[in-house]
Amino acid sequence: MGFGWGIGFNYTSLLWQRFDLKKKELWQLFLGSFLFGWIGAKVFFLIFSAPELALHYGSEVNFWLGGGFVFYGGLVFATIYSLLFVRLKMNSKFDVLGIITPGLALGHAIGRVGCFLAGCCYGDHCDLPIGVMVKGVPRHPVQLYEVVGLVILFFVLRKQVLNKLPGRALLTYPLGYGVLRFILELFRGDAIRGLYAGLSTSQWVSILMVLLSGILLVRKTSSR
Repeated sequence: MGFGWGIGFNYTSLLWQRFDLKKKELWQLFLGSFLFGWIGAKVFFLIFSAPELALHYGSEVNFWLGGGFVFYGGLVFATIYSLLFVRLKMNSKFDVLGIITPGLALGHAIGRVGCFLAGCCYGDHCDLPIGVMVKGVPRHPVQLYEVVGLVILFFVLRKQVLNKLPGRALLTYPLGYGVLRFILELFRGDAIRGLYAGLSTSQWVSILMVLLSGILLVRKTSSR
């Protein structure tokens, strides 16, 4: 996670300079997002993941410093902080947040490599040659599927930001990742996700993200 955050931040710094924005504001945005993202990831884990697993993590190690995170929880909390920061502190349009999306996708991809190495967020049963052994069962390397998808998304977002279209990147990220995550959840095999009405918590969040960002992207494109 630390390596992912570091790479994501340093790449974002390069893009931030292209827009002649203050490095101090990037640091404030980064540190606040890191703190609120950490809290959000833990809160969502407690609320939506299997209660017994949440308790298990908390009994083995310090819950807030140990394992047990939900990416969408971190994304939601960090997004709320970032929107407030941009509007109240930077007095800028929300479009500026699009600059951080390539770094976010890149850092997330690195984090998913960590998930694969740790054996968490694993896939369902897989009889294909690409299956990996987890808990004595050959499973889909769904973490690596996500890495590939996030790297592709990174290049799409990078192109948009370099073309001075951060507002479009800001909406492309939730649209693209929402579609990617919804599909990947079909291959997940861990019980920690939580299931509601036949869909996982992440799939419900993905649906909302895709709908909202899709509507806003269409409106933004048609208004040009």
